[in-house]
Amino acid sequence: MAQTYEYPMFSPNERAKLYKRLTNDMPIEIANGEKITVQGNRYAYIGKFKWVEHTEKQDGDEQPLDGLLIANSYLTIKTNSLMKFSEGDIIRLSDDTPFAGFWIITDGLTTDYAFTPKRIQRYQYLPLSSAGLS
Repeated sequence: MAQTYEYPMFSPNERAKLYKRLTNDMPIEIANGEKITVQGNRYAYIGKFKWVEHTEKQDGDEQPLDGLLIANSYLTIKTNSLMKFSEGDIIRLSDDTPFAGFWIITDGLTTDYAFTPKRIQRYQYLPLSSAGLS
């Protein structure tokens, strides 16, 4: 049976917003339990979740193409949310933090569990890369 109870977590930050990356002909369950099928590559607002900073923000240069250096920032946050996060989803962090703006979930998403005696999710760790938008 899937875990349905989200354990309390203190966060001084305003809740972040999750925009799920939806790909071609992908069935998605929305809040009221209905399913929709998305065609094309789109992002849809799924909901809000509590979060806290797990690692310091790191600034650096990235080179997606030879000779093209662009500034980028990296950050890892943790959340107790039961939402399903995937690589490529967009997170919007609130303006009341130094990390305000849009971030993309990158490779390395992990989940931490406690065993009491059932397996219970404690935190999900989301590695983020700046989307360059605010």
